[in-house]
Amino acid sequence: QARRPLIELAPDGELIGVRFNNRSLAAVTDVPFEAMEDWYAAYRRLGEIIDDPAMEVIFRLDPGESFLVDNTRVLHARKAYSGTGTRWLQGCYADLDGLRSRLAALRAA
Repeated sequence: QARRPLIELAPDGELIGVRFNNRSLAAVTDVPFEAMEDWYAAYRRLGEIIDDPAMEVIFRLDPGESFLVDNTRVLHARKAYSGTGTRWLQGCYADLDGLRSRLAALRAA
């Protein structure tokens, strides 16, 4: 179990990450009761922006192609499967700190 903010900012205000999954939102316990209505209004508005077709980039992967996503910088999804042909999608997750550490070690070698 993990808890991370929906929108995460660095101390200087730079965007670090966005985490939006309306199927797995945990109970909102860190927002004062008086601000709850505004919080949910903002949450709904963010969902509307995310669901806006103008915000979509749609493409189809051909066999042998891959697609890399930084899950904290890009929101991503996939369309429903039509049921014709075959579909195979393999997920792989890597810790960004681990990748940066390995890259630094390789550069230093």
